[in-house]
Amino acid sequence: MKISIPTIGSRGDVQPFIALAQGLVRAGHTVTVASHPIMKPLVVSYGVTFAPIGPDIDLSLEVAAIRNKAPNAVMGLIKAMRFGFEMLERSHDDILVQCQDADLVVVPSAIAAGKNEAELLNLPYLSVSLMPWAIPWDDPERSIFKRIVYGTIDGLVNLITTRPLNGIRKGLGLRPVGAEGFTLPRLNLVPISPIVYPSNPLWERRHRIVGYWFVEEPRAWKPPEDLISFLNEGDPPILVSLGAMSLEDGEALESAALFVEAIKQTGVRAIIQGWEAGIRQLILPPNIFPTGSLPHSWLLPWCAGVVHHGGFGTTSAGLRAGVPAFVIPHIADQFYWGQRVHELGVGPKPIQRRKLDKQGLVSALDELVQDKSFRSCAESLGVQIRAENGIENAVRVIEETFG
Repeated sequence: MKISIPTIGSRGDVQPFIALAQGLVRAGHTVTVASHPIMKPLVVSYGVTFAPIGPDIDLSLEVAAIRNKAPNAVMGLIKAMRFGFEMLERSHDDILVQCQDADLVVVPSAIAAGKNEAELLNLPYLSVSLMPWAIPWDDPERSIFKRIVYGTIDGLVNLITTRPLNGIRKGLGLRPVGAEGFTLPRLNLVPISPIVYPSNPLWERRHRIVGYWFVEEPRAWKPPEDLISFLNEGDPPILVSLGAMSLEDGEALESAALFVEAIKQTGVRAIIQGWEAGIRQLILPPNIFPTGSLPHSWLLPWCAGVVHHGGFGTTSAGLRAGVPAFVIPHIADQFYWGQRVHELGVGPKPIQRRKLDKQGLVSALDELVQDKSFRSCAESLGVQIRAENGIENAVRVIEETFG
């Protein structure tokens, strides 16, 4: 089959689909991942065919700037989602061209890139959900109170996501999305370990948990020599990798200083990703190594723990590597993943970014590296996740459904 995968967003939104593309290509299919032009070096470095769609922007930077200017987290989320749907609308013509010759379209359900175009072209398509709790389901035993609460949540979700998408669909002559929401009626894949998120028995059968999707790292990639030297000089470090939170220039110096001082106080060795503008203004001790983007699949096994924002990609990479994690959530699904990491026994209780101070961070870092139960649970979970075949499962289900 000739398969098109259009995806809009940050690296964390694109990388799972690179992994899926690799698996589909190994199975003999022709696959193209389409995203912002800036994503081309990332996609092609994994040996996957790339097609540009939409404006040439770094969505992570744009969204970080939007959130930084918002008066609160809720408004930041709403404004960020509006911007995302603006990018979706501006990408329509490119997506339509990219999908024209496809036999199958893979639609990321977060923003439904490719859904409108597949329907306009009358092409078969499937969806992929990275947020399983957002999958619609009905519990006949749900209390009236819970029905009211869930109804309120659904109303908010409709305001932020469904309404903007339906506005775009109306302009294209398409009907509003139905009860299925952003998932698709025939098949919706959930690339998450069933250990981390068990399948809901009340889901419709079209929702299939298949296991995590991880990329095969580029063979040509080599780690920086100075980083290798740092790793070999002492105990395993912790990794501080806060995703888009570390891209917010307005707080770069303040945030970098907070972490540097906390790391100094705990005495751990650490690698810090991000906050380049702030890091450059600080004098770092020899136990801290600043760096840019690196493959987590290579880096995390070297680490004693990871401090991250609770994004889907970093969360799954940390669990796979079997390292303890401390999560500092900022928006959306990050809060769920932070709590889930704690519930699984692989890290301290999460602390929201707006509630984080030096003492809380020091205490969490101490707990992260000193509580041996975190390491034990993380290592055990990592072994189980590495034994799963998420990509192979996904390819098999796709071929059974559409082959």
